[in-house]
Order: sequence, then structure tokens, then C-alpha cells
Amino acid sequence: ENYGEGIFFELDSKKLNQWLDAILENKSVLSRINTIKENIKNHDHIKKDKFLNDRHLAKFFLIHTLSHILIKELEFLVGYPATSLCERLFINENEMSGILIYTIAGAEGSYGGLTTQGTNEGFRKILSSALFRATDCASDPVCLNTIDGQGVGGLNMAACYSCTRLPETSCEEFNSYLDRWLLIDKNIGFFKD
Repeated sequence: ENYGEGIFFELDSKKLNQWLDAILENKSVLSRINTIKENIKNHDHIKKDKFLNDRHLAKFFLIHTLSHILIKELEFLVGYPATSLCERLFINENEMSGILIYTIAGAEGSYGGLTTQGTNEGFRKILSSALFRATDCASDPVCLNTIDGQGVGGLNMAACYSCTRLPETSCEEFNSYLDRWLLIDKNIGFFKD
């Protein structure tokens, strides 16, 4: 049994489904999804049946990447090192689209730092700042415009340690299935508005 604190949030399913319907008709998005599916197929160490379809994969990429940029932002605003923050993803094909970002007692940082940021005002500030930071990466344009995938098994698109990837102890997916382009692209990004 562990004691700690965390922030749980869930994306609005109506807006998420509208966005998924729109992007899955976009050739650029389908190309990125097909690259990842091909990389999954070509590597023996990767679970082949993790994603049921393109919609599930795109949804996972969006929510997982959002989790990472928020953890990076919390590191700046709250003072917890990213190594002491963890994610728990609640994502399936239809109903679940949530994230829990948490720390356990005894981790570095001031106890109460996450919960004080969990208010509407605090979270809005964190999200806005995280999205702003995600628009620029020290490795751009190479990071943002990758076409073959990057990271272990080529399972990431626009995601490197400069912008999105976290210490291994923080990520439940071993820094795989990340693409900040789906968050911030001016034409198709979930947060484009």
C-alpha cells in the first residue's frame, strides 16, 4: 500500500471522437500511423495486438504524449523531478481516455505540490504552458519532421528527450507511442485552437 498524491483528468469523449473522426481522414496522419504499425510488425520484441485499430492507436498517441508534456511541465512548476512523477494511462478504444499523474510518499519534492495544481485555474496554467513548450524542441526540425519513427523500435514520431521523453521510471510504456505533432499541429492538432 502506498500513499501519495496525484492529478487525474479525462479528455472530453465527444471532442475526442470528433477530432479522431476528422484526423483519420488526413493523409499525413494515416502515413504516421502506418509507419508505426509497420515498425510494430517488423520488431519481434513489440506486442502485436496492443492496438485494435488506427483510431485506438491515434487516441493512445495523443493521450500518452499529453501525459508526458504535462509531467515535464509539472517538473518546472511544482519542483518534483520527473523521476519522482509517474503516469497511469486509462485508455481503451471507446470509453476510457484518462491520465493519472502521481507521486508516492517519500519521493522528492514537497508533499502537496501536485494537489495544489489540480484546481481548474492551476491545471489550465499547466496545460497552456506545456502546450506552448511542446511547440518548440531543441531538436527541431529533425524531431518534428521524422518520417521513419524514432526511439526503441521506431515507435515514436515527433518525440525526443528534448521535448517529450521522460526518465524510464516515469513512463509505463518505456517512452514509446509518442507524437507531439498530434497535439500541436496548426491544422490537425487536438489543441490547435
